[in-house]
Amino acid sequence: MYKKLGLILLVVVTLPLGALGVQAQDTTVSGKIVVWAWVTATDGLYESGAMDDFAAAYPDIEIELVNYGTGDVYTNLALALTAGEGACDLCLVESSHVSEFVHLGGLTDLSDRIGDEVDNILPFRWQDVEYEGGLYAVPWDAGPVVLYYRRDIFEEAGLPTEPEEVSPLVATWDDYLNVCQTIKDTTGHYCFQHSKANNNARMFEKVLWSMGSGYYDADDGDVIVASDDSVAVLEMFGRFWEADLVSDSEEWTDQWYADFADPELAVASYVGASWMDGNLRRWIAPDTAGLWGVVPMPAFYPDGIQAANDGGSVFVIPEQSENKDAAWALAEWITLNAEVTNQIFEETGLFPSYLPAFDSPIFDAPDDFFAGQTVRRVYADALQEIPAATVYGPNYALMNEYVSVAIQRYATGEASAKDALEEAAEEIEFNIE
Repeated sequence: MYKKLGLILLVVVTLPLGALGVQAQDTTVSGKIVVWAWVTATDGLYESGAMDDFAAAYPDIEIELVNYGTGDVYTNLALALTAGEGACDLCLVESSHVSEFVHLGGLTDLSDRIGDEVDNILPFRWQDVEYEGGLYAVPWDAGPVVLYYRRDIFEEAGLPTEPEEVSPLVATWDDYLNVCQTIKDTTGHYCFQHSKANNNARMFEKVLWSMGSGYYDADDGDVIVASDDSVAVLEMFGRFWEADLVSDSEEWTDQWYADFADPELAVASYVGASWMDGNLRRWIAPDTAGLWGVVPMPAFYPDGIQAANDGGSVFVIPEQSENKDAAWALAEWITLNAEVTNQIFEETGLFPSYLPAFDSPIFDAPDDFFAGQTVRRVYADALQEIPAATVYGPNYALMNEYVSVAIQRYATGEASAKDALEEAAEEIEFNIE
């Protein structure tokens, strides 16, 4: 979900004791907690003012923030949980990886703390944090997937530009392919980025999620990466590659950024999560304000679901924490408080999982970056359509690795889609037995 940062930066923060408009709560929760998270998330927490407000509400809690890259979070958390020592008090974990840690053990069951709030979080968000009746994390942001498109490139191609007219044109992946062909033929612009030799399987996962499918069977855990649906999705991507409709840029590289920002190279669209909103406007392509529109992502089959999840994050509290009450106070403040989650969302684009947040008028406010469209409501509507899927799980990293290789082999002509995915399934089964 986030750009991975290799830098490890230790920042000790003693939060200020007051913030305008916030009264300190009558609470005995106090003491120091150590928090591990990546900088793109923590920057947003501070820039939004949410942490200043927390300091005013809980003046006796001191926070030591350790900014890690996501990979460093997972390395250090795994080592600490395995060793039984050295863990932080509160840790931010990507939704794609949390199930691995839940099954590893060493996390606090938060069921009693979450209580009735469990019904105020979208049901699919609990799937990867539940284990043997316990809830071992509290969801923060989710990643409802939509289709971002460039109004100016659509106009140049002679296509409609308003969301209500664009949406039916890209209702399915077959429809989307036709639109992409028109754009390439008339303007020369690629439709989106989808690398062959450096494919990370994230697009593949988004489409599978919209189908309610994934990497393993929900009932018995059998590996299904070579299912008929999976093969069909990969072969569909092959049609885009064969027609030369997509850029070969690898995600999170300079060329990939240029594909969004360079007027001559710009891709016409992007199928991605709501958190891309904040990335586009804040640092990837701020000069493209007013050029974008948003519609639901394509369904794979006619009348299929036009929604999926990509990424998101959760907070976990290791059992080793000696100040679980303070750790929970911060996690609850960020995730189960409609005003705060929206405060953070407005600053960062990190979309809340907390249903009461969607009642805010901010979701129906016009957005100048998207030419006045009320895009937040599009995200909220998509989020509530997302089906349960088996993309993430305790073996996600392993499965993603082998499926990525399979996609690359197919994309570069080394194997058929079926053969590549069947070989990936065999490797996965061998390595998880």
